[in-house]
Amino acid sequence: MRNLKRFVGFAAIVAIVGGLAVDAAAQTLTKENWTEKAGFKPAPIPGFKPGLILDGTNYQPFKDHLPPAIHLLMDKYKMKVWTAPYQPIHPSLSYIDATNKYRGGIKLIDTGSETRKRGIEGYVAGLPFPDPKTGLEVAYNYHYSYQGDDGGFHYGVYWVSAKSGVERNEEWRWLYINRAQNRTDVDPRPHIPEFEEKGIAYASMTWAVEPYDKAGFGALYYRYNEPKDQEGWIYIPTMRRTMKATFGTRGDAWNSTDMLYEDVRGYMGYPEWMNWKLIGKKTILAPMHSGVRSGKQYRDQTFDFKTPPHWNFRSKWEPRPVYVVEATPKFRDYPYSKMVFYFDAETFLIPVKEAYDKKGKLWKIVINAYNDSPDMTKAPMTIGTSVTIDLQAEHATVFPSYNFTANTGLEPGKFTLTNLKKMAK
Repeated sequence: MRNLKRFVGFAAIVAIVGGLAVDAAAQTLTKENWTEKAGFKPAPIPGFKPGLILDGTNYQPFKDHLPPAIHLLMDKYKMKVWTAPYQPIHPSLSYIDATNKYRGGIKLIDTGSETRKRGIEGYVAGLPFPDPKTGLEVAYNYHYSYQGDDGGFHYGVYWVSAKSGVERNEEWRWLYINRAQNRTDVDPRPHIPEFEEKGIAYASMTWAVEPYDKAGFGALYYRYNEPKDQEGWIYIPTMRRTMKATFGTRGDAWNSTDMLYEDVRGYMGYPEWMNWKLIGKKTILAPMHSGVRSGKQYRDQTFDFKTPPHWNFRSKWEPRPVYVVEATPKFRDYPYSKMVFYFDAETFLIPVKEAYDKKGKLWKIVINAYNDSPDMTKAPMTIGTSVTIDLQAEHATVFPSYNFTANTGLEPGKFTLTNLKKMAK
């Protein structure tokens, strides 16, 4: 009898341990199950056939699968949407490994109306909240979304009026360590020690290449783990001096464009700065494999600068699973009364954003068009183009991509004022 009891007890332990192992295996994310485990699959769109070209005359059967802002652009500004079949996306294998390794122990902290108190603890690397249940969890997934650990971007900037066309243009370069901490792809991982000591989460350096009278003008930025305003310095080559940039005034535009600092990549602020509400999960058409080619030589193939409103561009839009999330600012002086984000459910990037003014009227639209990763197992999606449209001013800023790199192993010592001056020469 005693032996029987021992056997039964041992069998129960084996069953429990075995059950835990099966449950752990079921929860493990892989590149094959990333879509279902991290987010969700897109639903079929009735009547949709890849290859359709949608415009103001024929998009109505699919209007529930297009953001309202896109309806407006089609109706009023003759925007066209070239459609393509859905293609699944997963992050690098090392990002997936980090998600599995560190997913336990992550905790959200109720920050209430506070904007300077950090709202997450226990996060190390990877996707913090697979299969998110709240708008705040989606926001943190975006904040720590897979975009590579570092990279470079060579791009154009075009100021465009709906009435008169292109007003002027510039050419810029941008280098950044996107993950000074919480790294997954490039050693040292998970943190760069010298940045970790200072609490720096992100380092960025950007400078103008053209026109001649602007060349060399540049800026150096640091962002921190704590949800405080970034630090920055600008270099003015005509004066041969650097100046400390002042941040904290909401609504500052980058380089006198239609894009606010917080609009970069869709949202460059912190999750702690907003109240987040999950409106729902939908399937919409979005440009995640846009087919927009990088390079100056392809600019005119992408943008129709000659035809009003002069900012329309050609790209492919495919069925994408998205979390529709509304964000309302905790700051009283924030320029937008609310923003509606369409977070892609596989990447948690933002292909479309709608921003509303203080009276609740649609003010700006941000469209980010992405392209295929050169190798999904070790590199992020590439940037096709970005467009910020001010509907009330009937003005836009477009950013054609000339070249994009990622995970190149940028050294932290590169991001200094001395090097900013060197880059400007």
